[in-house]
Amino acid sequence: MIITCPSCASRYPVNAASFAPAGRKVRCAKCGHSWHQMPEEAEASMPAPVVPLPAGRKKMFGEKSKPEPVAAEAPSQPQAALEAADDVAFAETEASSEAAAAPATRTSVAADIGNRFRAEVRRAASMRRGRALIAAGWVLLGIFVTSTIGAGYSWRHEIAAWWPATTKVYAAVGEEINLRGLEFRNVAYERQTEEGLPVLAITGEVVNITEKRVALPRLRVGLRDENQNELYHWTFALDETVLPPNEAASFITRLSSPPPESRDIEIRFADISGMVSDASHAAPDAGDAPASE
Repeated sequence: MIITCPSCASRYPVNAASFAPAGRKVRCAKCGHSWHQMPEEAEASMPAPVVPLPAGRKKMFGEKSKPEPVAAEAPSQPQAALEAADDVAFAETEASSEAAAAPATRTSVAADIGNRFRAEVRRAASMRRGRALIAAGWVLLGIFVTSTIGAGYSWRHEIAAWWPATTKVYAAVGEEINLRGLEFRNVAYERQTEEGLPVLAITGEVVNITEKRVALPRLRVGLRDENQNELYHWTFALDETVLPPNEAASFITRLSSPPPESRDIEIRFADISGMVSDASHAAPDAGDAPASE
């Protein structure tokens, strides 16, 4: 049963079996107030208390006098011990309630700290996994790029032969790709005069740099101005048609009355479209350029 202190309204759970039918005296462990507490059954069945009328009023209305209530005797020693035991029981009940609440609070705080700690551990582990994945991605990207560049360099001749346009890419990074297996060497020019007309003479050699015989194509010569615009070009064939391994074939070609604006000479093989220039040489200065036709 639950009893309530009339003074401070504190509530205490107690065992109803410990109360006699006549009730007993109890004291609040919080404020110290004492009162006589009846068991639940007795409180429900107890009649309303009769308030005694003053003696003069009884005589006035001719009511019969009722015997005065006998004063309650002082509680015996066992009753006093019971009341003391009741005080101890209420004190222990309150203390036990506070003690039960304290561990629950400590348990709740510990659980909250544990949850936060586990969440922090999971967050740190997730961040470590994320950083590890990013690092692994960069490593894989580096390996891919390095292997791609290495393969592109190691197989540059095969790649250029399969895709001739890549020769320009290799040339841009300083790696000339010679698909023909022929090189121009000792290229030179000379101004000459024949029958009073200026003549541009170009000489040089074509060398086979492979270990097999190579057919010699026609050569193409182009004259360019200072802005690298082609002004004039012509083609010619070599005397040899096939060149053995590591052999050279000399050539000479002449042009009468070349354009006076020419500044550069470009020589390449005529039958390979898109071939990177195999040789470029500076043309004469403007003051020394031959006259036009």
